[in-house]
Amino acid sequence: MYSLILADGFLSTANSIVVLITGLFGLVSAGVGAFFAIKSFVKAAKDKSAKEIWAMIVNMADAAMKQAEASQASGADKKKMVVDAVKAGCKAEGLDIDVFLDQLSAYIDQCIKFHNDMNESANMAAATAQ
Repeated sequence: MYSLILADGFLSTANSIVVLITGLFGLVSAGVGAFFAIKSFVKAAKDKSAKEIWAMIVNMADAAMKQAEASQASGADKKKMVVDAVKAGCKAEGLDIDVFLDQLSAYIDQCIKFHNDMNESANMAAATAQ
């Protein structure tokens, strides 16, 4: 009878240990899954924020390019005016522009090239019309 009680106590303890291990394993698995889900959510949120910040920078750059074009400054000075204006605008908004500087420079160069190509095409069309 005593051995039956010991066996029953042992089985009860072993069953409790198995349940505990299974529960811990499930908890760890859920935690790891939640970690990766949160990590991908944060990455998606940061990507969206970067896209939104870039859209704001483009809008600032477009406005600054219009102002720079109206000035009598040289091409390099106009580009510096635009970059400085965008930096000031981003600083006022509390945005970090450092990661976007190369992209901004490339965008300004693209706009300048497009503007120059359009002027060249217009000049060529006017010359052939005469």
